[in-house]
Amino acid sequence: MEILTQKITLKSSCNLINKSKDIFSPLKEAITNSLDAILERQNAKESFAPTISVEVHFRTEKNPLAPESRALNFITIEDNGIGFTYENLSRFKSLADNTKGLNNLGTGKIQVFHRFNEVSIDSSFLENGKWNKLNASWRLTGEYEGAPMKTEAQADRKTIFKMSDFYGDAKEQEFFARYFESIDELKKDVLKHFLLRLWLGNVSNALNFTIKTYLDVTERASFSFDKNNIPTPDKEERVFISTEQAQIAKGKSNQVEWISVEPKYELIIQRFKIPSNDIDENGVYMCSKNIVVEPFKFPAIKRKNANYEGFRYLASISGAILDDPKNVSQPVDKFNFPSKNDIEENLKYGSGYLFNQENKFIFWNEIKKKVGHGLSKVYSDVKGLKEERDKDIELLAKQYGIPLEDAEASNIAFNDTVEEVTKKLFETQAKRFAKQNFEIRKTYNELKELETQNLDPTSEQYRTKFSELSNKLLEKIPQQNKDELTRYIIRRDMVVELLKLALNNDLAIQKEWAEKKAKGEKVRQDKEGMIHDLIFKRRMKGVPNDLWILNEEFVHFDGYSDIKLEDMKINDETLLQDSIDIENALKSVGISKDTYSEQRPDIFIFPEEGKCILVEFKNPDVDLSQHTTQIARYARLIANYSRKPRHFKQFFGFLIGQNIDIVSLTSEWKKVPFGNYRVYPSAAITAIDETEAPIANIYQEIIPLTEIAKRAEIRNKSFAEKLGITSDDLTKLQEAKSNNNE
Repeated sequence: MEILTQKITLKSSCNLINKSKDIFSPLKEAITNSLDAILERQNAKESFAPTISVEVHFRTEKNPLAPESRALNFITIEDNGIGFTYENLSRFKSLADNTKGLNNLGTGKIQVFHRFNEVSIDSSFLENGKWNKLNASWRLTGEYEGAPMKTEAQADRKTIFKMSDFYGDAKEQEFFARYFESIDELKKDVLKHFLLRLWLGNVSNALNFTIKTYLDVTERASFSFDKNNIPTPDKEERVFISTEQAQIAKGKSNQVEWISVEPKYELIIQRFKIPSNDIDENGVYMCSKNIVVEPFKFPAIKRKNANYEGFRYLASISGAILDDPKNVSQPVDKFNFPSKNDIEENLKYGSGYLFNQENKFIFWNEIKKKVGHGLSKVYSDVKGLKEERDKDIELLAKQYGIPLEDAEASNIAFNDTVEEVTKKLFETQAKRFAKQNFEIRKTYNELKELETQNLDPTSEQYRTKFSELSNKLLEKIPQQNKDELTRYIIRRDMVVELLKLALNNDLAIQKEWAEKKAKGEKVRQDKEGMIHDLIFKRRMKGVPNDLWILNEEFVHFDGYSDIKLEDMKINDETLLQDSIDIENALKSVGISKDTYSEQRPDIFIFPEEGKCILVEFKNPDVDLSQHTTQIARYARLIANYSRKPRHFKQFFGFLIGQNIDIVSLTSEWKKVPFGNYRVYPSAAITAIDETEAPIANIYQEIIPLTEIAKRAEIRNKSFAEKLGITSDDLTKLQEAKSNNNE
C-alpha cells in the first residue's frame, strides 16, 4: 500500500490563491467536482443513472447564559461519478494541476479551505477492473490521513465529499444560516450557479440532483431537481466573437489598427424564464463549463429583484473561449480577457511583440458589444422591461435638460450603459443644435438688418422699439439655451443662500459644531476656511470657482487659492524670480515666516500683464480694522520680487470679513456713498532699496460678507432680467430637477 504525500501546504496555497468573494464558492467547487466526476464516467461509456446529493448539516448549540442557537456543522456532497481514483487523488493533492482534461485550473479546491478547516473523502471506485476504497482527510494545518485500498465488490461507485469545521465570518455564517430557515434559499443558490449544467445534464442523462438540510441527525427538508422541475431555456441567441490582430496603420507609423482574423468563436446566450417564487433575482451570467463564473452587466435590467408578470429571468453565456482555463482567474470568479485600450497602452511603451503575426487577441470590448446585442434580442419580448428602460432614458434626458425629441432620436440600444446613453443623448442634441443654430443665425441676421436700420436713438419711441426687437430675437433662442442659463442662475442663487446660512450659523456643520461645543467637546470652527472654500476651493488653481460673487470678471482670470507665492506660475513661468530667498524677501516687507504660512492672502488673481488682485478672508468674528496692512505688504513683495518682464504696476486688494471697528480705521479709508463698505482709493507701493521710489499702486476695499451677499443677490437678479429669464422659469426648472431627483 502506497502512502501519498502532500506536495504543497494548504496554508501556503491559501496565501497564493485569493479568497473568492462568492460565499457559495466552496459548495460551487464541490458540486462542480461531482458533475465532472459524472461526466468522466459518462465519457467512459458506462451506463448508469447519475445522481448528486447535497446535505447541509446544522448543530444545536446550548449555552446556559444564552438562548439555544444553531450553527453550521458540516456539508456533504455525494455522487456516483468516476470516483477518487489514484490519479484523481494525486491531482487533488497538487496545487494548480489542470491535467483533469475538463478545462479545470486545479485551484478551485483552495476555495473550500478558505472557509472550512477540514475536508474528508469517502470514495468507492473501480480501477483496472478492481474495486478500491479511499478514506482520507485533510486539515488546513497540513495534516493528512488516508490511502486507497482494495475492497470487496460494491453495488455502485460512490464518493462523499465532506467539508467541516467552518470558520467563516459573521456575514458568511448568516449566508449559510438562510438554508436552515428555508431550503428554498439553497434551491435558489443552486439554480443561480448550476441552472445551465443541471438542464444539460437532465436533457442528456436525466440527472437526479437532491438537496437536504439537517438539524443534528434529523432531516428538516429536502428537494429534488429532475426533468419535471428544472427550467428549460425559452429563448436562445448565438453571437460570434472575432479574433483581432494589430498592425501599423498605413501611413501612420505611430498608430495601430486592428483587423479581424481567424478563428471566430461562438457564444451561446440562453434565457430561462422562471416563476418569481423560485428565484430571488434577475441576472445574466457568464459561464465556464456551463457553471457560473461572473455576472454580465446588462443595463436594461436595472432592478435585480424586478418581477415581470410573475416571472424573473436568468440568462447564461457559454462557449469554448469561456471554457478555456487560461481565460479564467485563479479564484474562478472572473474572466481575464484584455481590453483593447490596455493593449494599445502597452504598445505605446514599447511592447513591439504585438506585431508578431502569432499574437492574436480576444478582446473584452468585442465580447461585451456582441453579447450586449444578443441579449437585446433575447429580452426584447419581456413586457415591462422596455417600458422601464424608456422611463430611465427619459429621466436621464430630463436630468441633463435634453428634450424628449432628442432622446427618441438617439438610437439608444437596449444594452447601452448609462455612460453610453448619456453620450448618445448629447451627440443627438449637438447635431440638432448645429442645424438649429444655423437657422437662428440666419433669422437673427435678417431681423437685425431689417429692423436696426429703422431705429433712431433720438426718437421718443426708441426704447420701446428697441425692446420689441430684443424680444423678437430672444424668442429665437431655443428653450434648451434658456434652461441652461436658468440652471446657471439657480446655481448662483444657491451660492448666495449658502453664504447667508454660513453667516447665520445655520449650516448643518455649524450646528454640529455648536452641539459638540455645548457638550464640552473641543471643536475647531473654521468659519474662514468654510467661506473660502465656498467661493474658491483651497489648494486649487484655475478651477471653476464662484469669484463672480465679488466681481463678474474675476471668473475669467487665472487664479490661485491658498497656494504659496513661490509655487505660482503664469504662462508656465514662476511668478517670483528664480534667485529669490523667500524668507529674506518676506522679512524685507515686514512679514515673518510663521505669519506667511498662516496669513498670506487667500486668493491671487492675475487678470492681465501688470495687474494683480489679492483677496483675504477673515473669520466673521475677527475685527478687519486690525489687518488693513496685510494685503499691502504682499503687494509690495510681488511688486519687488516678481519676474522683471512681468513687473506689476497696479494691485487691487479685497479684505473680507464681517466686523469692522470704524474708529480704528485711518482717515484714508473712505465709506462709499451707496453701500456698506470702505475703500482706500490709492496708495503707493515703494521699491525695496535706498531710493524707496514708487513702483506701483494699490486700490483696496474692506467689505462685510453681508454686503457681498447683498450685492451678489442684486447682480444675479439683474443678470436674469437682462436675459429675459423670469421667476416662473426658475421655479419650473427647480421643480423639474426635484422631480427628477425623486
